[in-house]
Amino acid sequence: MKQLLENWSRFVLENQEDIERVSKVFILDGDNNFLALLRPKESRFMPHHWDLPGGHLKKGESHDAAAVREVKEETNLDVYDLQKIGEDNTRHPVVYYITRNYSGDIMLDKTENEQFKWLNAGEIDNYNKIVPKIRDLVKQEIVG
Repeated sequence: MKQLLENWSRFVLENQEDIERVSKVFILDGDNNFLALLRPKESRFMPHHWDLPGGHLKKGESHDAAAVREVKEETNLDVYDLQKIGEDNTRHPVVYYITRNYSGDIMLDKTENEQFKWLNAGEIDNYNKIVPKIRDLVKQEIVG
């Protein structure tokens, strides 16, 4: 319980400046696999579903700057040469990026995601617990 309260306090303090805009990043490897993160069971949005690295913008931050920052915070990866591939304004504005250019070793922030996996874009329909917009973008932008 103590750990849960500490994590919640840290989350609240870190996210005071968050706004209702989000950036997400498809990070592709050479085999058309993309990095997916498993959302926690306690998540408010789509608990225990596979999602992309990314998150909320801070006040005054651009979508591309937030994408780079959030990927670093969640995975320890540095991403470069982001290309915007889509937007979704269903709940709140989300901008999606794609890149094959990254460096570093994955060190997952376990307070934000439970695990990571490289998912094969061509097998996207085999994953029933994936954020729906991600499935659509994989089919449109990666698999073609």
